[in-house]
Amino acid sequence: MFEKESRKFQPFNHFNSRILEMENKSRYGAQVASKWAEILSESLISNQYPVLHPIGQETFSLYVEYPTGVFEYAFDIDGATSLIKEKAIQPIKISPSNIIVSVDQGNINKDPSRIKPNHKNPVMVLQSQYLTDSNPYCINGNHRIIEAYQNKEELIEVYVFKDLEFVPFFYDALSKAIYFFEIDYNNVVRNEKYIQSEKGAFANEF
Repeated sequence: MFEKESRKFQPFNHFNSRILEMENKSRYGAQVASKWAEILSESLISNQYPVLHPIGQETFSLYVEYPTGVFEYAFDIDGATSLIKEKAIQPIKISPSNIIVSVDQGNINKDPSRIKPNHKNPVMVLQSQYLTDSNPYCINGNHRIIEAYQNKEELIEVYVFKDLEFVPFFYDALSKAIYFFEIDYNNVVRNEKYIQSEKGAFANEF
């Protein structure tokens, strides 16, 4: 359902409605909104949505619901694996019973004949205030977690990425832009200050 709804999402309507809210919130909000309006007109205007997932490259879509509709965040799983190797990032070892909650049951292929094992990329889990309500969410390796859980394995290796750690995994510029935009929006409108930019706003880091 989310995949179908995401096709109707209008990114620029989303930006413009939230930019207006920020402008009316405070002087700081108006400054941040002005920067995002500039980015929108100069850098994002030509970006295609929804993004085209290339054949032969492993990507993952995470759907997030906003008042303006459902947006598809695209993650480059192959790219994430390369970055893990390049930076020698280490996994954590965790009990499958403690990480099974990260598996989206609606995203599982329950027909064994249609499951194509692909273990070239490791098990990856995101945990984000803005994308997953701070809950762990598996973006690669769902079936391996389920198998480890069903087989009562003691531990499984999982790469866990939080908040800004997974930003390099975004496949397209629009995914990164809306993620940064939502952080700025929540900082301005809801005064959350959960994540703050050293440059004053994430618009300045895009």
